[in-house]
Amino acid sequence: MKTIRNLSLCCGILAILSSCNTSETTSARQIAIVDAVFASGHIIMENEYLVTANSEGYLVAAPIQEGDSVNAGMPLFQLSSEVQNEQLSGAQATYQDALKNLNENSPQQSQLRLQIEQAKAQLEIDAANYKRYQNLSKTGAVSQQELERAKVQYENSSRQVDILQKSLSDLVEKLRLNLINAETQLNIQKENTSDYYLSSFIDGRVLEVYKNQGDLVRRGETIARIGGGKPLVKLFVGEEDIDKIKVGQLTTISLNTQKDDLLEARISKIYPAFDELQQSFICEAAFVEAPELYVNTQLQANIIIAQKENALVIPSNYLLPGDSILYKDGEKEAVKVGIRTSDWVEIISGLDQSRQIKQMKKP
Repeated sequence: MKTIRNLSLCCGILAILSSCNTSETTSARQIAIVDAVFASGHIIMENEYLVTANSEGYLVAAPIQEGDSVNAGMPLFQLSSEVQNEQLSGAQATYQDALKNLNENSPQQSQLRLQIEQAKAQLEIDAANYKRYQNLSKTGAVSQQELERAKVQYENSSRQVDILQKSLSDLVEKLRLNLINAETQLNIQKENTSDYYLSSFIDGRVLEVYKNQGDLVRRGETIARIGGGKPLVKLFVGEEDIDKIKVGQLTTISLNTQKDDLLEARISKIYPAFDELQQSFICEAAFVEAPELYVNTQLQANIIIAQKENALVIPSNYLLPGDSILYKDGEKEAVKVGIRTSDWVEIISGLDQSRQIKQMKKP
């Protein structure tokens, strides 16, 4: 907490020495000086998200309350889903029917396979008969016409087997596609049904619950806010100061609930876009030591952009335009300045510490 003590010491010295500003002349002195940017803000959690309804229904189960601890995957809310349950049951029945039909022992396939076996048996008979007629025709025992009829019968039987086998192949492919489609529809209905059962995405704590059991919840409505991880500081910085803010800068935090205690944090994130709603830039700061805090606690912060021990300073109202000073004897001298605050200016070089300086009288 060294920086916080220095800031307090500096503020004390400033209060004492500011009375010197009322005199016409003063001398440079050495103090601990701190230049800081003021920002307001509040406490947030490292991981926060809103539990939002993807479907419409009445809230039939709401087992959680503000402050409850939750784990990733833990059920949070259930919406009524009678119609969806019926659609899921229908999709499950369709899938089971498609799965049964794809089995080779299904009625559709069994009938066609039986026809193929019968056609193959007839083909064997016709093939043997055609071969016998071919042998008989060589001895003149049968006529050429009888041989042709045997050939035609054999060829017809062969084509019939091919047709039936092709029909079976087409049927199996059709049944396979039916099963794929049924499975797809079942998965869609399962996904739709899961929209009625809302679970936590993270390990954390319930920050707020916006709906009560029995309330009607519309699609897209927020039901609760969940937060996890460490507490962070969300800060609102003015446009004129944002260029001075860098990641890693030490920040002193004064909570509205603990105004007498100063906490230390460091800038961890600077949002790249101007927030139209807040009319400011937004930064986040991580506590050096994360305490137990209430989310949304309002606070004030001083982001330290420069500090120096034993800095040589003069009151700000003794510095002339163009960074120069006026000695008591009327001689004007250019100086090089460092840290500037509303009360003090650090003089890096160009100042004779043995000589008094005075304010330029306003016309």
